[in-house]
Amino acid sequence: MTQSVKEIWGMACPNCGDCLRIDVSANIWVRLFPDGTDPYEAKNQDHEWSNDSSTLCGTCGHLGTVATFTKAGCKA
Repeated sequence: MTQSVKEIWGMACPNCGDCLRIDVSANIWVRLFPDGTDPYEAKNQDHEWSNDSSTLCGTCGHLGTVATFTKAGCKA
């Protein structure tokens, strides 16, 4: 059985409760090219975010932080 984002990451939207369409603003490494960037070509493909990172619900448009989405995800 597949686990949900709420079960794995403990996150849900504090506005609508959705846990299927959560976007987190993360710092990533990218390879620079004359016509743009490519994260898959970077030697270091690590990415990271923190409790203060911006987080968006793709369902209702609510904007908050990882911390506020995590708090909502911990509710029963």
